[in-house]
Amino acid sequence: MGAREEIGSIIAELYSIISGPVGHQPNWRREAELFLPTAYMIRTSVDEEGVPQATRLHVSEYPKNFTKLMAGRSFYELEVQNIIEVFGNIAHAFSTYEAWEDAEKTKFVKRGINSIQFYNDGQSWRIVSMIWDDERPGLVMDGRYRGATPENSFKPKPLRGSA
Repeated sequence: MGAREEIGSIIAELYSIISGPVGHQPNWRREAELFLPTAYMIRTSVDEEGVPQATRLHVSEYPKNFTKLMAGRSFYELEVQNIIEVFGNIAHAFSTYEAWEDAEKTKFVKRGINSIQFYNDGQSWRIVSMIWDDERPGLVMDGRYRGATPENSFKPKPLRGSA
């Protein structure tokens, strides 16, 4: 498997881990294996006045934060497309996602971009950091990120059966 395919599979697995119906138990152990132990995840947002905010979570803090935010709701986050760039042992992916309240995709929640940085230690690719932002009034992503499949977009299957 080439670098882009392996990275694409990691991204697909990330979405698979957090997606599921009410009562879904994400495989947090597996998610942690996809990240370096020193990795951080950063959720961005804006407050009521439009001032940017960033919530930085160590990869070990994310499960508790995610569980609290979901509060027992179903949640399905799906990749629309990705742009993966690789140089030597580093890589970056812009992964466009849509989130839905149901597997049938009838109850739209949001759309945004995950910016994910990777490092290859000679054995495998792992996530170094991840930061994301959602569309909102005044912020709509450019068409190249909205699902018009660019030449370097890759739609993989998860590396392992995690759900």
